[in-house]
Amino acid sequence: MLPLGRRSSPWILSLALAVAGVLAGCNSPEDPPEEAPPVDAGTPPPDAGTLDAGNPDAGGPDAGNPPPPPPDFSWGNGTETGRLEGNVWTPGRDSTGLVNAVSWALVPKGRWIEVAGTPLTSLDAELKAALPGYRDFGSGGLAAVINAYSGVAVDAPRARWWAFGGGHADSSNNGLYRFDMAKMRWSIEQLPDNPANWAGVVFGITYSYYPPAGEYSKAHPDSDVFNDEYFDPVRPAASTGNPTARHTYNGLVYNHDLQEVAFGVRRMWRYSLTTHSWKRHNPFNTPGSKYDGAAGYGGAAGWTFWDEVTHRYYFGPTENYNYSRWWSFDTDDQTWKWETVTPPAWFFAQMVRVGRTLVSFPYPQPQYGVFPPRLITYDLDTAKWGDLQLEHDLVLSGVYTEYFEGMIFTYVPPLDRYIAAFPYDRGGDGSFEYRTFELDPKTRELREAPQWEAGAFGGWHDLVKNRFFYLATHDALVYVRKGEENLRVFRLP
Repeated sequence: MLPLGRRSSPWILSLALAVAGVLAGCNSPEDPPEEAPPVDAGTPPPDAGTLDAGNPDAGGPDAGNPPPPPPDFSWGNGTETGRLEGNVWTPGRDSTGLVNAVSWALVPKGRWIEVAGTPLTSLDAELKAALPGYRDFGSGGLAAVINAYSGVAVDAPRARWWAFGGGHADSSNNGLYRFDMAKMRWSIEQLPDNPANWAGVVFGITYSYYPPAGEYSKAHPDSDVFNDEYFDPVRPAASTGNPTARHTYNGLVYNHDLQEVAFGVRRMWRYSLTTHSWKRHNPFNTPGSKYDGAAGYGGAAGWTFWDEVTHRYYFGPTENYNYSRWWSFDTDDQTWKWETVTPPAWFFAQMVRVGRTLVSFPYPQPQYGVFPPRLITYDLDTAKWGDLQLEHDLVLSGVYTEYFEGMIFTYVPPLDRYIAAFPYDRGGDGSFEYRTFELDPKTRELREAPQWEAGAFGGWHDLVKNRFFYLATHDALVYVRKGEENLRVFRLP
């Protein structure tokens, strides 16, 4: 697994202090102006005119006995092999729709293969049939649910994942969508809210905030309403209590124990896969009107992890005046906690979990103190930090020094390797193109690895977030590149 020391690094605190001032004044490109801080929308109350702050966090998806686990991943047993044409594979399925094992055997190893018929946009006709007249207000349409700075929530043992995204000017679509590798198809987990119910609402530059909820929050400062939900006293049909679309970055996670999908972008939101409904929690039970960025409302560029030992969700780092604080939520006693202070250089790094360790690979930028390149770890059991400097052949002049949030990073257990990608000017001509690297935690080497770009790769999309990962069920890497493109798979040799 990960042979990293469980030691604390003194540079972490000094780094946090050194750059906190630089980052404290920055806002996510999705955040509203400081003079009109975002507000929060809660579950529609029985009497919208008398909504008071109570205990919105009581009960919910985690109350009572946990739901039964879903069925394990399985292959179809039919004889249809489908076909392979160049680097495009059309799966063969059995009578139940499962991809046949003999069809998967047709997929070659050692190069990227496209899976025919797998763009998220393939659901467009189904979506519009379910919601006649549906239109996305954003510029990117259904594809932007993925393309708009959003990751996915992966259930690796069952080879499936969920997408929830959009936001800003890209998409107003707040539906939840599931992809099943067992069938190699997308489906609609929950339909988006119907824009026809928003008649007369004037949105700003973002669809992450619902204006009527924001207005209500300002008028009722003690309520738990915040404008990241469809709460609307004037338009009852629009007051669904569902979260608005938003960039989820690396903040979407699947929770096997509670059978839910959750994220901590702005407030904490949890979608129960058994009751098929959303539930929200105001961080630290803070009224939405008192949002100031440091009160626990998560920024867009964080992560979400579930700790099955402590039954806590971890969210971090938050944004808007306080990039580097983590907070957590205990699903047993419904309590909140500030966890730690992390290096601000992490705020757009990618992070993966390996056993009980969170492992991050920040972009090796000298201005943030992470050059030479290194892995940074956080032990969930001991709450201790560690860092592992890497042997490398990078030169300082080849490192991109501008604002960058497109780090790509995943762990491949059978190889005990990390695969990463980031812009690097290898030729010295000023072209900072994405290059792919391997990180070996045993030899502590970072080396370029173009072999992971073979076949129908298509290049790295700079908003991949956590849509690049390994699945043991298929012994393959998976790459969800763009919403309008086919899924890509890379069977390990």
